[in-house]
Amino acid sequence: MDMENITMTAQKISFAFEDMYGDKDKRAMFDALFNRYLSEVDPAGVMDPYDAMVSLGRQVPAEFDQMVKEMQEMKLIPD
Repeated sequence: MDMENITMTAQKISFAFEDMYGDKDKRAMFDALFNRYLSEVDPAGVMDPYDAMVSLGRQVPAEFDQMVKEMQEMKLIPD
């Protein structure tokens, strides 16, 4: 995935997370995925999720693609 698609996808995920934040179940699903995937590029958990997603997409694109796929399968983001 090229940098433009990585940033657009990370933004789409960020907006979906904000939109669903009030839903405790969906928020927990996002948090679990963020913890699993974003900890690879941000082990201390200090980065903004958007920035961590962009870093993941740049550094470990296969993991970024897998995270996006899981989010789509869980209906957290559209296909």
